[in-house]
Amino acid sequence: MAKIQTAKISADILQITSTIKTPKWPPASDRVRLTQNFVHQIFSPSNAVVYRTEELPNNLGISGTLYIREKNLLSQFISKCVLCDLKCVFFTNDYWINEKISYDDFTALTSSGRLEKLGLGNTIATLNNGEIVPYESLLEHTPALRCLCLKCNQYLQLSQKFMEKICASNLEKFTVFQLPVNFETKAFLANMAKKKPQLRVRLFFK
Repeated sequence: MAKIQTAKISADILQITSTIKTPKWPPASDRVRLTQNFVHQIFSPSNAVVYRTEELPNNLGISGTLYIREKNLLSQFISKCVLCDLKCVFFTNDYWINEKISYDDFTALTSSGRLEKLGLGNTIATLNNGEIVPYESLLEHTPALRCLCLKCNQYLQLSQKFMEKICASNLEKFTVFQLPVNFETKAFLANMAKKKPQLRVRLFFK
């Protein structure tokens, strides 16, 4: 608890208030999953607490890992958060696909600048006018990123600007799924080996 240093508060009051513990609700956990209409707090593989979004208070703080299974719930959930200090964000898994989120939601999730793992899958971020935000612009909000996972899609390509951004980043692991068979693998890997030799690259094809 932070110490309050002021001559206007008596020592007796400070002694009393220093022992007060503010209850936390919902209880703290470092993994949260968003599904349709529900927010799951994961304490262990067999222990999770489920809330409807409207049941949550409007002063949430979120840290640790966030799994997003329902894009339509994301904006509503973020509107209840006063603090986002996430280390890992995953938009996809083996069973479902998220396609679009708002750029505002993405910047809110990465606002701490301490995100280390990002699983975008084939998710794209869009502005209010529908314009698609390129990958290199998203990386500007993730200076601490170490692992990035993408799925090749029809909207965005692995542009030269994006690759230059990766080479200048702190990224340690870069994974891309669903690459076309005509992808110039040798040239890509040679370029990465020259500009960022410590980067671990994993490529998967259709």
